[in-house]
Amino acid sequence: MQSTKPLAPSRRQFALSGLALGASALTAARGALAADAPAQSSGPIVLHGASPRLTVHTIDTFHGMAATGLRIDFSRFDGEVYVPVRSFTINANGRADEPLLIDDSYRAGRYELLLHVDEYFAAKGARLPRPAFLSKVPVRFQITNVAERIHLPIQFGPWSYTYSRGS
Repeated sequence: MQSTKPLAPSRRQFALSGLALGASALTAARGALAADAPAQSSGPIVLHGASPRLTVHTIDTFHGMAATGLRIDFSRFDGEVYVPVRSFTINANGRADEPLLIDDSYRAGRYELLLHVDEYFAAKGARLPRPAFLSKVPVRFQITNVAERIHLPIQFGPWSYTYSRGS
């Protein structure tokens, strides 16, 4: 006699059909993303009436905290050398107390932030090899469109650093 009970799929068939369904969904999603515009914005970042500005945010990855007390020298390139604009110390939130450039001071050009990480780690009492691997860390960037806001998040430790353009 033949059984009238429907056959249930095996676990293997069930898993394979789930994988196939997932792969087809990913393929469709990837195709949809490729057809859209790039994720990167090409226009200025609007801050609900706030003027364009340059700001910085520093994180000490060695201690896992804001880089409170880090001294930074800010300079502008004049075509031959970097000319000091000002020096400042990072506050308890890991930021400068005010924008580095804003309003009339926010101009196109090449700039440098010089982070005194050797002094910072010495002041924190970090037990590191001497001499330090990193001492003064230069972060160089340029402003080309004065209608855009630029925020520079900077992460650093005794052996590495990274920064990017934020918004």
